[in-house]
Amino acid sequence: MVPRSAPSYRTLASISRITLLLHLQRRGTMTVGDLAEAAGLHSNTAREHLQRLVDDGFITCQPEIRETKGRPRMLYSAAAGAAEPGSVRAVKADVAHRRGDLVRKLLPLAAVDSSPRQCQMDALDDHLDQSGFDSDHDPDGTHVHLHDCPYSEMVKLHPEVCTVHFGLIKSLLEQTDGPLRAERMHPLAGPDTCTLDLLVRVLEPALAQETSPPVVVYAPADY
Repeated sequence: MVPRSAPSYRTLASISRITLLLHLQRRGTMTVGDLAEAAGLHSNTAREHLQRLVDDGFITCQPEIRETKGRPRMLYSAAAGAAEPGSVRAVKADVAHRRGDLVRKLLPLAAVDSSPRQCQMDALDDHLDQSGFDSDHDPDGTHVHLHDCPYSEMVKLHPEVCTVHFGLIKSLLEQTDGPLRAERMHPLAGPDTCTLDLLVRVLEPALAQETSPPVVVYAPADY
């Protein structure tokens, strides 16, 4: 049996944690003091919220590199780039793909797909599920539709929630060396539905010469 990762809904349902994420996504690496001031929180409260985000793999925390004596400051950053082996993000991605493989094995004539692209989709589906969304894909894979947003009441007062969630999805897809990229999020594109636009990176064989770097273009996803 594949274990389920801890649900992300409660972590992302806090406007304080959303605010901290927003500052990290926009401003890069920050200290607890800087984040507490930016979010209007007490340092101890900010530290508790940040640890929750670290535990769920949404942000990272590293000690400041310094040559002088004394306790180094802890530096926080929004999780980005490839997931470190053994990290929370890497474990969640592996669990998501194994769960996806189990589901596919139950489908008639379905083959096990371990491609980077499928790993990205498994991670995205699992993230949306753990975050409380129902979702489905267009037949051509161009769009992912998110239904019945569990954060809709919070969004009414804090529309930046959608910006943060889109940033998390972008980082999620970028952590795997696959072709899919998140292009744009359309909040409430339909009744109780938000739409995520995906692009797929395509290597142009005719333009990829041994003496030149590969040429990459983007096209609508098709899976």
